[in-house]
Amino acid sequence: MKIDDLRLFLSVVDLGSFAAAASSIGVPRAYVSRRIGELEADLGSKLFTRTTRKLTLTPTGEIYYQQLLEIIPRLESLNESIKNQRNMPTGSVKLGLIGDADIVAHNLLQEFLRKYPLITLETHVSNLGYHDILTYGLDACVHIGEMKDSSFVARPLMRGLRKLYASPDYIAQHGMPTSINDLDNHALIIHRLANGELEDKWIFNQGEYRTHSRLISNNSSYVKHAVMNGAGISLLAELSAEEHVKSGELVEVLPECEVYVDDVWLVYPSRKGMTHAARLLIDSIIEEARKLDL
Repeated sequence: MKIDDLRLFLSVVDLGSFAAAASSIGVPRAYVSRRIGELEADLGSKLFTRTTRKLTLTPTGEIYYQQLLEIIPRLESLNESIKNQRNMPTGSVKLGLIGDADIVAHNLLQEFLRKYPLITLETHVSNLGYHDILTYGLDACVHIGEMKDSSFVARPLMRGLRKLYASPDYIAQHGMPTSINDLDNHALIIHRLANGELEDKWIFNQGEYRTHSRLISNNSSYVKHAVMNGAGISLLAELSAEEHVKSGELVEVLPECEVYVDDVWLVYPSRKGMTHAARLLIDSIIEEARKLDL
């Protein structure tokens, strides 16, 4: 019996199906089904009741699941602590990043890999923030905006300012807006948020503006790319846009209008049972945020 099979069993339960567990680790569904079947054979007991529509735990499977939730993290932590007493830190970490955070965090992550050459780092980029932790088996993730799930640990990193930007070519062709109401005469690009809501109301220090748009995206990288290529005006994170302003690829629109800020969090399930490698990365990110003093 391998510890990887026990982890796989936990993943199937957490994600609700063999297919979802297989997708989370990039293997065929048949592989997961076979490994779970071998685990059941070793135990001499069925862990799941399978039907064409539903996968449910047997009473034995439920007891096994609850016990493994305690045992596996302790075993992993013990194994790593013993290794790290004699060697450099080892292991792998899966970090979720949102939008352009992968670009902003690049230097920090490269420095982390230089400092810990035996640790493997995998990044997962999406706009769903902490919602992806269980789906993709992430050790931690960056989340922007309100935290609605108290079962996760959320550490504040910074407050992310967003401003209005356009490309020089767009401004040359359509002119520079002189007021918030002047945005009525321009092409706007808006976001669809992780919860599915349309961000069609922009909140400025000078009031709210109800947007109108023919171009909508749930991907902040796409929105920035569209703005840089002259498709219109949009709200972009200042941290990801400032280098393009310096290079002349973007210009700030209505700079006197301050846009509300989003809280940026580092979110993870719990420190209990956390691997040593994940703990080192989390501590590194939090320490770097303190240095930025944002």
